[in-house]
Amino acid sequence: MAQNTRISGLTDELIQSILKFDPATNKHAYKHAKDIASRNLRGHQYARTNQFEVTASLAGLDEKFRIKSRDDLADALQVRLQKLDGYTNKYKPDLLSLLLQLADRPLENTQVEALELLRPPSPPPPLTWSEILHDDPYSDEEIWKDVDYGGDSSGDDRTPKKRAKLQASPPTSVDGDESYDPESCVTSADKELVAKLEAAQFWSSVASERDSEFEITELQAVRETLFMLAGLQTNLYQIDKKQHNIRLNSKYVLNHARPATMGHLLSQFAHTGNCVGQLRQWTGKVSTSPLIQTFEAAVRKRLLLFDRSLSTLQHEHLIPQAPIPVSLLQLYSDVQTLSMPILRLSRIVSDIEPQLLKNPFSHLEALFEHTTLSQMTLEVEVFSYMSGVFFECLQTYLKPIRRWMEAGELGSDEDTFFVFANDSSSDTNSLWHDRYVLRRDGQNKLRSPSFLQPAAKKIFNTGKSVVFLKELGIYDTDSHALAPEPHVDHATVCGASNEMPLSPFPELFQTAFDGWIRSKYSVASTVLRNYIFKTDGLMHVLNVFEILYLGRNGAVFEDFASAVFERIDARRRGWSDRYILTELARGVFGTVLATSNADKIVVRSMKAKAQGKSVKGLAAVSIRYALPWSLQNIIQRSSIFVYQEVFTFLVQVYRVKYLVQRLRTRRPAKPRSNLYYKLQHRLTWFIDMVRSYLTETVIFFTTLDMNTSMEKAEDIDEMAHIHTKYTMKLHERALLSTDVKPIHKAIIEVLDLGVLFAQAKSTDHKHDAAPKTKKTQLSGRKSTAPVLVEDVSDDDEDAKSGSDDGVKNRTDQSPREILKMVDREFERLLPFITAGLRSVGRVGAEPMWEQLADRLEWAGKKDRVY
Repeated sequence: MAQNTRISGLTDELIQSILKFDPATNKHAYKHAKDIASRNLRGHQYARTNQFEVTASLAGLDEKFRIKSRDDLADALQVRLQKLDGYTNKYKPDLLSLLLQLADRPLENTQVEALELLRPPSPPPPLTWSEILHDDPYSDEEIWKDVDYGGDSSGDDRTPKKRAKLQASPPTSVDGDESYDPESCVTSADKELVAKLEAAQFWSSVASERDSEFEITELQAVRETLFMLAGLQTNLYQIDKKQHNIRLNSKYVLNHARPATMGHLLSQFAHTGNCVGQLRQWTGKVSTSPLIQTFEAAVRKRLLLFDRSLSTLQHEHLIPQAPIPVSLLQLYSDVQTLSMPILRLSRIVSDIEPQLLKNPFSHLEALFEHTTLSQMTLEVEVFSYMSGVFFECLQTYLKPIRRWMEAGELGSDEDTFFVFANDSSSDTNSLWHDRYVLRRDGQNKLRSPSFLQPAAKKIFNTGKSVVFLKELGIYDTDSHALAPEPHVDHATVCGASNEMPLSPFPELFQTAFDGWIRSKYSVASTVLRNYIFKTDGLMHVLNVFEILYLGRNGAVFEDFASAVFERIDARRRGWSDRYILTELARGVFGTVLATSNADKIVVRSMKAKAQGKSVKGLAAVSIRYALPWSLQNIIQRSSIFVYQEVFTFLVQVYRVKYLVQRLRTRRPAKPRSNLYYKLQHRLTWFIDMVRSYLTETVIFFTTLDMNTSMEKAEDIDEMAHIHTKYTMKLHERALLSTDVKPIHKAIIEVLDLGVLFAQAKSTDHKHDAAPKTKKTQLSGRKSTAPVLVEDVSDDDEDAKSGSDDGVKNRTDQSPREILKMVDREFERLLPFITAGLRSVGRVGAEPMWEQLADRLEWAGKKDRVY
């Protein structure tokens, strides 16, 4: 009831503030307004703001900022939301909801720089003594003068006596008196301490007694040994500067040890000192290679750590915290433990020093091998030691790799890098394959550390991808700065624990290094791959090549071939005009290709000496398709020749099919012989089998495998490799390679038999269709049909000259005799082809060759005697 009463009172106040009249004057209007207000207020009792919706809205706003590349705005929002988490207030969701509703396009209208205006001014720095002294220094001479505290006091009678005493004291330097004696500041020396110090200098006694032995204490031997290991001059050990060798001075002996025993032990110390001394001497040399300089700096760092360990041992013997026994044997054990890693390092330096001039990264390989070996032998300290030196030196070698993979540039130290510019002025259509190459030695081995060679190809391709993108003008130099670079150090590879990792070090390193490579490889390769596939349309161009060269659309390919054959059979002088053939090809292939693609077709031709007598003359016609320079790095020039050879082979098959089909359409003047139908059937079968083998088996399955692999390719190098492998496989399966050249030559001879068969029947048909009045005159003439003879010329020369490849005119044979000769040659060539296909198929070359042999022999099994 109290709540309703309060709401009623507030409603009355609301109505009076809006209507502005007295309820007593117009009760009906006032009651009507109160009913309306009460009804609306009861219908709109809003609940509190949903804090989860507010949180979701803020998260969505943050995600929107980051998608729109406004990470600065998103980070600023997150910082302020984190600060709000520390405040507890029940109205906080309402306030945040209000701010969200008041927001007006924050992505476009917000400037992060304006937030600096809200930052409170920083408090002034605290006042320091240096600032105080700078303004008011206390070096004034007046503050050092004596002050007369009794100048105005009542005790003036005693003042002269005090001043007299002060004047009797020696003058100070402040008064400028130079008669001050400096010996008054020197304290007297302790004679016993001086005697002990002189006794400790045992070498002074030996100097007076050169020919006699001198006994020293074990503590003195320990001290001299530690000095020697630290590279300092000692008397117990003599340093030969010419031989760079440390020798033991035999004049000193221990009174409680045999000289031989002591000499052997101290010789072991001298050997350790020799190894460490050689390491110190090597670090003093000047080197110009950044790789060797980094290695020298890492060695100096380890020498400094070793010297600090020796200083700790000296401190334990000179100022022990508790009484300890002085023992050279214990010192030897301690030194062996301390020096074991650095002795390994000294051995590495002595082994690789002669090779550093020829192989500046040999120390990386040696460190990698010793790190792996120490892990295998479970030497934890040596493993950590070698691993640390290795990763320090590796960072310098990663600098040119990073520059190459991020910017596509070779620095001034490219002589130590395994990538170099072979031809910086090469054309862009061969940029990927010719401009940059891998550096190799005389044995054709890659000049890079052996542990990096598995990733060398990916490093090489990443840099070339960056150069490729720069040539295309689409490379963003700041793309690598957005993603954090993984670290390649001991903690990342082997873990932060001091324990030995279980996995082998080479595997751990390769995993970490592959992650480092992937962080840079994915950026350039992904952008370039998308450009090649989407912008340049690689797969679309490959489909166009299938239509132009490989007869993917058999109807359109046959239309173009038939149009060329008609011009050849018409014996027009300009049948091979490249402009006419180009327009013909664009018109025919333009029915299935876009206009922009059809306009890129160019037909080239060479003048043939004889038309129609041999299918080899068709090699004079070739097709070219204009490719962008980026795709020419994938579809290389050598691959175009393979496409052209397959195109020529298909056209040759279609030529014989075209001639044989024309014989079927003609109506014979007299019944034809069984030999004619036999040859027509066998030639038709042979042509159909060869055409079906080329298009439906070779081209279809080889192209299908290539398209599947091309979709998975990551970079241009892999794309080019897949396409080159595809053309090689296509060239081999289409019987165009050198290994099966005799089989291909036999097939061409059979195709020439088809041409000869068609020409012979065409001549016979003309004789049969001639008028009877001229039959007697023509009957005396002999046929001019060409006949096939053995081919001894080279195929390439025949293709260029357009010769008839052994087919010459014979005037002494009738058409019937020519048909018999064609039948004999066919019977001779077909077994040779099938036997050859089976023999090369059995050795594991291509199983589809045996399938082709089975198809070709199928008709031969149905032969009858005619």
